[in-house]
Amino acid sequence: MLVLGARTIFALQAPAVGEPVVWVLLGAVPLLVIISRAVRVVGEDERLVVRRLGRGAGVRGPGLVLLWPGLEREARVSLRLVCLDLFCPEAVTRDGVSVRVKATAVAAATDPVRFAMTTDEPLTATTLVAEGVLRRQIAQRDLGELPALATADCAEMADRISDSAARWGVHVTLLDITDIQVPLRGELIAWAQERTGMQREKRPRG
Repeated sequence: MLVLGARTIFALQAPAVGEPVVWVLLGAVPLLVIISRAVRVVGEDERLVVRRLGRGAGVRGPGLVLLWPGLEREARVSLRLVCLDLFCPEAVTRDGVSVRVKATAVAAATDPVRFAMTTDEPLTATTLVAEGVLRRQIAQRDLGELPALATADCAEMADRISDSAARWGVHVTLLDITDIQVPLRGELIAWAQERTGMQREKRPRG
């Protein structure tokens, strides 16, 4: 007969205590990975634009947002105001004088879906539109009328920019012309001479 000791028999009959812990860990790790991929925290000043299998699935946030891993993808859109630097190095006035104009536009995303899905760089596109509007406004005015453009017509230009940028979900709230420079060139000298001649003709002869 084979005689086994008491310790040997207990070892054969007692279940392995470490095995349940190992199985719990093996099941918890994939669960934690899935949760980390599914949970998003969205701030008050941003939104998540969600796509499910390539199609739009709406806007989510703020707060805690759950996504289907592998099925849904998100684009985070900031709703904060952004300052856009505008620069027109070769704008030409109606009377043929080249000027350099610097301006600042304040913009924000008002439609997160359009902002995230229409173009890769909506703010860059808005900047180009704003510079185009500024050039056209300068082309409709003489050099002597540019100070009025910098003070009175900025709100109108901001509205025009917003009308064009609405397709990308962007709204321009403010436009400020910060600097207008007139390089000393031949057309400026000709403009000054013409203005001087006009003023002399207007003077009464004694």
